[in-house]
Amino acid sequence: MRALDERFPVMVWAPIAVLGCLALAYLVVDKEIRFVTFAILTVLFFLVCFSNIKISLQLLVFSMLLSPELIVGQTGSREITLRFEDALLPTMIAAWFFRMAIFKDIGFLMSNPLNRPIIVFSFIIVVSTALGVWRRDVDPVAGFFFTLKLIEYFCLFAMVVNHVQTVRETNTMITLMLIVFAIVALYALAQVGTGHRASAPFEGAEPERNTLSGYLVLVGSVAAGVFLYTKSNRERIVLGAFLALGFVAMLLSFSRSGWIASLVSVVVLFFLAKTKSGFLIVACLLVAFLPLITPKEVKERVEFTYTQQAGDQEQVTIFGIRLDTSTSARIRDAAYVMNDFQRHMFLGFGMTGFRFLDGQFIRYFIEFGVLGLVAFLWVLAGVHRLLRRALHIELEPRIQGMVVGFYAGFWALMAHALTANTFVIVRIAEPFWFLAGLTVGLLLKHEQGLDNGMDADEMPALAPST
Repeated sequence: MRALDERFPVMVWAPIAVLGCLALAYLVVDKEIRFVTFAILTVLFFLVCFSNIKISLQLLVFSMLLSPELIVGQTGSREITLRFEDALLPTMIAAWFFRMAIFKDIGFLMSNPLNRPIIVFSFIIVVSTALGVWRRDVDPVAGFFFTLKLIEYFCLFAMVVNHVQTVRETNTMITLMLIVFAIVALYALAQVGTGHRASAPFEGAEPERNTLSGYLVLVGSVAAGVFLYTKSNRERIVLGAFLALGFVAMLLSFSRSGWIASLVSVVVLFFLAKTKSGFLIVACLLVAFLPLITPKEVKERVEFTYTQQAGDQEQVTIFGIRLDTSTSARIRDAAYVMNDFQRHMFLGFGMTGFRFLDGQFIRYFIEFGVLGLVAFLWVLAGVHRLLRRALHIELEPRIQGMVVGFYAGFWALMAHALTANTFVIVRIAEPFWFLAGLTVGLLLKHEQGLDNGMDADEMPALAPST
């Protein structure tokens, strides 16, 4: 079967993907039309995926941030949402099975070092949530949908590892991700002066600050890495403009977690940059002019942390500094967790079985117990270990920039996750696992020596570094 990407080059279908997402949002008028539209698009996507899974992954890059969502239920303070890519991923898996049965030309799960920790963590969250449902700590509908989302991220990782392994394919994915990054930043900036908070597209009436900031710091780190390593001056100019847009959008997200994560990313990029002098000059100039270009609202947001007067609301005081209610709530939540986790120490309360918490690690600690948190840290340690291995391989410059940027973004998200549910938020977790899949796929192919005899533009790595 002839590959679809040979018939429809990226310059043709990429704009169609964006227009399709916008058209879908326009069609979302009532629930009936929504579900009919979802069903039609899912069938069409199945046909595309069956013909060529790689092009469906390219479409998925756009849908991560540019697809609308449906609220299909409500449990307490949590909304259960269905987004377009929630239908895409199961459809892609089904298409794999059908294609394997008919053509027998693809595998389902490529062996890689992350398979074992991912399988163990997935097993723990399923068992933990099932026990929570049995104890009536977990609402069955909420537990099912949120657990499915977590496993969905790992399926995305597996698909990317299986099907994107060459420089040409990886470069295409990087380009698409950077295009979406620019669209998201422009969308956030377009909301300035409208009375609405800057947010990612299609986030509803009450967007979450940490969603936009987490996405911007992750993909912005990748953009910065490519900027530092690319050999194309034209691309460096374009990426410089993208990064400027992302920087302003990050400021206007008013996310303190995002600001701290951005600083972490900059520090890591500095230590990994080949030419530190130029990087240091730009950083010093930015620090010098930042007070002059920072909007008044951003300064007020920083000062709010220690100047808020909340009246009767309880605020925590540390070293004589009275913290705002949001920061105080996170500190008190940690105390609640340490008090209650002993009730279900090893497997936790189950997904959504405890009160809502801001903070990925503390949330997984109480929801999945000691075993779940250790398994999750095992997964992250595996990602970090593979990234370190990839950093010691001399890849094509643009790909090397992606790896360096993703490594900086990894540590930035570690900081972000201290006060946000970073790896649960769809619009952060999906790009994260997509980038992890790109990195692992190239690394495995290089280390297995599968690039022998390939053309230069198809080789995943040029040579081991010396």
